[in-house]
Amino acid sequence: MIKTKGEVWFLASCVEFYKDEKGMSGQEAYNYFRKTGAVNFITGCWEGLHTTSPEYIIDSIDEYIETHRTNA
Repeated sequence: MIKTKGEVWFLASCVEFYKDEKGMSGQEAYNYFRKTGAVNFITGCWEGLHTTSPEYIIDSIDEYIETHRTNA
């Protein structure tokens, strides 16, 4: 569950980073995050991740999705 404006801002930034890297639309990236549970991952650790590079963030999201893949 998203609780703060910071989480919303960071999630939107992650969608932008991810869509650009993967050649998706913003809606496709967001839907993929929801389907895979990445939204909860991103908002759950945004305070630590937001200080890292976009590349690190994308790698972390991909690693989370791969590790927790159930219906992606």
